[in-house]
Amino acid sequence: MRIKDVDFPQAVLAAQRSGKLVLFAGAGVSIPPPSNLPNFRDLAKRVASGALTREEDEPSDRFLGRLHAQGIQVHRIVSEILRDPTSAPNELHSILLQLFPRANDVRLVTTNFDTHFSTAAATLYGSSEGIEFHHAPALPLGDRFSGIVYLHGSINKPAERLVLTDADFGRAYLTEGWARRFLQGLFAQYTVLFVGYSHEDVVLQYLARGLPPDPGAGGRFALTPKGKEQHWKYL
Repeated sequence: MRIKDVDFPQAVLAAQRSGKLVLFAGAGVSIPPPSNLPNFRDLAKRVASGALTREEDEPSDRFLGRLHAQGIQVHRIVSEILRDPTSAPNELHSILLQLFPRANDVRLVTTNFDTHFSTAAATLYGSSEGIEFHHAPALPLGDRFSGIVYLHGSINKPAERLVLTDADFGRAYLTEGWARRFLQGLFAQYTVLFVGYSHEDVVLQYLARGLPPDPGAGGRFALTPKGKEQHWKYL
């Protein structure tokens, strides 16, 4: 598969040509082999390892928060799981980066903790020179950034910085607000394309619904399976 074989909305292609496109990638990108990494729900289950029973319909961040309150080192365990030496970038990482012709054109945001996009970028462009890397909580201004942003942290940084539990999300989006401020600027300035991302995080749902129409922004789009259209239109 090649990026030119994907049927993108015209607004996305126009943003790509003008340098106003941001790719927003979620866990779905790192699930196929040879990455073979779990989604957030399965990751929480592996961390729990039977120590606690998950309540029906309990959000993963709340479940991880309860595990953390029981003394389980959630952040360290997640970092160890995702450092799997057999995991490697898959075809999707490379294909998606092809939306950006040159290394210094890259504008990509991911909620994934693995660094497969960084590895794939170095392979695609010959090196990672020219690409800025940003890791939570040290984020750039959302309305004027370039490079790859690890919005919820990455395994290349101290494990305690990973945004995993409900308390972590509360700090990132509410009390400290660094993730919220970044995304508000991002959505106001760029056309955003979601790929492999469910957009089911409660705080991000409220953020998406609370954003007023902005004539200067290019809009938000998603590559999604058939049958999911109403979920995205609602957001």
